[in-house]
Amino acid sequence: MKEAKNCQTIQEIRAGIDEIDQQILAFFGKRMEYVREIVKFKSDENGIIAKERQLEVLQKRKEWAKEFNLDPELFEEIYKVLINWNIQKELELFRSEEKTNI
Repeated sequence: MKEAKNCQTIQEIRAGIDEIDQQILAFFGKRMEYVREIVKFKSDENGIIAKERQLEVLQKRKEWAKEFNLDPELFEEIYKVLINWNIQKELELFRSEEKTNI
């Protein structure tokens, strides 16, 4: 993939964006594997919700966004959505595992 500054056409720019988006989604898929597995280490729903950890993650992602010259507020919102979705998935997995162990 060419560097953005070396692209000569809109098609090259779009191809670069598409390739990056595919890589981002692959990483989100990998991240989700960890989300599914972490449920094994949580003993109750409060451990899944983990408010302190949520705040820690959001703060760190905002810092990382700044380091990459990105809008920290935007990425805080993106990660809030991601975290909330992950919590719902973890709760579903936890509850279904609880039912199978009864």
